[in-house]
Amino acid sequence: MRASFPKWLAIVVVFGLSIPRIAWSQDVPRGVEVMARGPIHEAFATPTTEPAASMLIPKQPPRGLEEMPPEQKPDGDVVWVSGYWAWDDDRKDFLWVSGIWRTLPPGKQWVAGYWRQAGDQSQWVGGYWANVAQETADQEVTYYPAPPPPPTTAPIGEPPAPDSFYVPGSWVWAGERYAWRSGYWARVQPGYVWVPGHYRWTPSGYIYIAGYWDYAIAQRGVLFAPVVVDPAVVSVGFVYTPTFVVRDRIIIDSLFIRPSVGFYYFGDYYGPAYREWGFTSAVVYTRGGYDPLFTYARWEYRDEPRWASVQLEISLGRSAGTVACPPRTLVQQNTIVNNVTNVTNVTNVNNTNINNTSINKSTVNNNTVLMPATQMAEAKSGAVKVVSVPPAARAQAAQQAKAVQQVAAQRQQLEVAAPAGAAAKPRVSTLKMPQAQPVGKPASAAASTGSHTGAGTNSSVSHPATSAAAGAAGHSTPSTGTAGNATGSHITPNGNHPANGAGTIPGTTNPTNANHPTTGTGAVSGATSTTNGPGGARSGTSPGTTLSHPTTVGPPPSGHPVPTTPGGKPPLGTGPGQTGRSGPNLLNKPPMHSSQDKKDSKQKSDK
Repeated sequence: MRASFPKWLAIVVVFGLSIPRIAWSQDVPRGVEVMARGPIHEAFATPTTEPAASMLIPKQPPRGLEEMPPEQKPDGDVVWVSGYWAWDDDRKDFLWVSGIWRTLPPGKQWVAGYWRQAGDQSQWVGGYWANVAQETADQEVTYYPAPPPPPTTAPIGEPPAPDSFYVPGSWVWAGERYAWRSGYWARVQPGYVWVPGHYRWTPSGYIYIAGYWDYAIAQRGVLFAPVVVDPAVVSVGFVYTPTFVVRDRIIIDSLFIRPSVGFYYFGDYYGPAYREWGFTSAVVYTRGGYDPLFTYARWEYRDEPRWASVQLEISLGRSAGTVACPPRTLVQQNTIVNNVTNVTNVTNVNNTNINNTSINKSTVNNNTVLMPATQMAEAKSGAVKVVSVPPAARAQAAQQAKAVQQVAAQRQQLEVAAPAGAAAKPRVSTLKMPQAQPVGKPASAAASTGSHTGAGTNSSVSHPATSAAAGAAGHSTPSTGTAGNATGSHITPNGNHPANGAGTIPGTTNPTNANHPTTGTGAVSGATSTTNGPGGARSGTSPGTTLSHPTTVGPPPSGHPVPTTPGGKPPLGTGPGQTGRSGPNLLNKPPMHSSQDKKDSKQKSDK
């Protein structure tokens, strides 16, 4: 029997034969402390909370570290994204957010963030995923006025289908003002997480990030542990290579959202002090808001009806001090794990019988936040195949990452605050973007944005189509179309969407109709709105298979065409008398799926 660890598991008495001791600290360079908690690299995952200027820091960050990627990477087309300094509230100093291996989201390229000087203080300006420029290295960026707070909306109710999720509404620029685009139900795409449209703050205004499909945690890359670096060891010639990987399961099990800085965090940020600093556990946050990672995780664990409830109990127990928190450093982890021995006696309440062997294995796993980079495949729970990276390819990856960092320097020059009293209207600037070149792939091959290699295999898999906005070469601005223009139209069998603003799906070598249904604003009659509804292909399809984009499940907001199923019938929730609803994503009961569906993109470690 598998065991879970809600707060009613009160006492575990541990003794007996010891398990093999761990001496992973020998892999840590001198002067470097590996942290088992900290900010999650922005390029790995960024929350889609309401945009806000990041807090001012009373110190200037050190000069960026020279980084060299590790000697192993996930198989397939990945890039190395450099690390950066982030503020550590406990230490009142900076720590280094290590670089990551990253599978590029379909049709996207990374725009790095930067630290700006604000008098004798400093302020972080976040990075973001931009649409790939199709024909030129020039990337147009539009800075919008501050969007209004979201309106109060009715509760969304229960999901209309087991594999559905709610896409929250958002503000879109409608020519001279903002208009509200209502939320709607859409279908889960196994292996992919829908990142809804949102805004990112900059000194020049707010950048709109159109909604897009990203990979699930298991397939999107490798997150390395943040580190505290002694300035005394950072001299000429010092090069840092990340040596410890954050286990995928830990990212979700101890995920925190901090809207005031626009970061995700992982690890021990439980308790009143962290709540005052704006840290909110993802499982608590999603009781009244939407989070892409946790929403997808609930679907992944759909065969465990109490998964979300247990996560909530663990989070509340850790905050109250009744459930042990994960270690904060590698040294603490080694101490805890080395002290965990064979469990032979268990005292529990509620008459719950739990297998002793499972408890021992789970106790070790729950305390093992980090694993050596040499055990990358195990840290990823076998979700990906790991391959060696030759020295020349590592150097190439490091140089590519430096080129991406140069874009941050361009941003720092361009993104200045508007003069006081200036009109609140959009402003357009241009960035020169380097071409992303996956590790080990020749430049000529990287230029061809065909199908990506599936993680851990040599087979080509289809990506979900990105929005029509992505088809507009080099634009961060959402594509627009007159609301209601497509009324009465439908999705054709090959997955093309009727809409205004034709575009080519990034990631295809042949011209493909990537139009999507126009999304109505739901607020302003005749206003324009984005065309970035979710669409895509099911993970694990055979090479060359083209699947229809997912349809909306409930009745779409005003201006959405009602899509039809292959049988010609409207999907669930679009029948007569079923009205559309919009609002925050509540913590609904996890949907149940058949055992055959459980295999889709479900990457979990043993409990």
